[in-house]
Amino acid sequence: MRLGHGAKGAFYGLIGLFAINDIIHDQPIVAGSEAVLADLDSWPLGGAVLGLLAFGLLGYVLWRLMQASIGLGHVATLSFRQVLQRCGYVASGLTYLGIAQSAAKLALNFVVDFDDTIEDLAAVLFEREVGQWMLLGVGLGVVAVGCLYIYGAFSGGYINDFHRDLYRPVRRWTIVIGKVGITARGVGFFLIGAYLIKAAYLVDNESAGGLGNVFDELDEEFLGEYWLGAIAFGFLAYAVYMIIAAFYRQFPTVDPPARAKHS
Repeated sequence: MRLGHGAKGAFYGLIGLFAINDIIHDQPIVAGSEAVLADLDSWPLGGAVLGLLAFGLLGYVLWRLMQASIGLGHVATLSFRQVLQRCGYVASGLTYLGIAQSAAKLALNFVVDFDDTIEDLAAVLFEREVGQWMLLGVGLGVVAVGCLYIYGAFSGGYINDFHRDLYRPVRRWTIVIGKVGITARGVGFFLIGAYLIKAAYLVDNESAGGLGNVFDELDEEFLGEYWLGAIAFGFLAYAVYMIIAAFYRQFPTVDPPARAKHS
């Protein structure tokens, strides 16, 4: 699971680095999981890097599924909020499982289809009578997730607990860096949702998409490069935060049930 945290951080760091490199050299923005994986595949040792990334991300998938199944750090009785939270853990785990699968296929020289799943989903929804409203609802939900990330960053609710042996000044800076990184992720989710709402309003599936679509759309906006740079640096901050968490995060545990007392 610690390896998974590090792999997830490294992946976000690569997204940020590739975006910053493209902004500096005035190139088309390479962003999103698919674009980063495809670019890694062209490296001299890209297959090895992709294999390590795939293996590491499986550790993060394991962590998410454990959170969803046994509710680490939660009480035995489930509230509606905790049910939604566990559903979010499952969705997160499946997302990174898909990224790990694509990375593994590329490492093994298999063909990978990099079509934008969200854009394809929007096209399918538009074929239905209420599809436009369904996509609007999905967009609003993703915007809400982004707002939760931003709120959790500022409130500290999404910041991990760290072991006490982490040097206190380093811990303080890690929390600050983590808040910047989680805010950047929240902005990313917010923009994905916003473009889904735009796609629903215009009935245009090409406006819908994941992070890669967001970066492409922002690149065309006024002062878009500055927004892209800010998000990219935020992803680098998140990478640093997750890599430190891989070593020093204090994972929650489930208390064993109390033994029955014998008279």
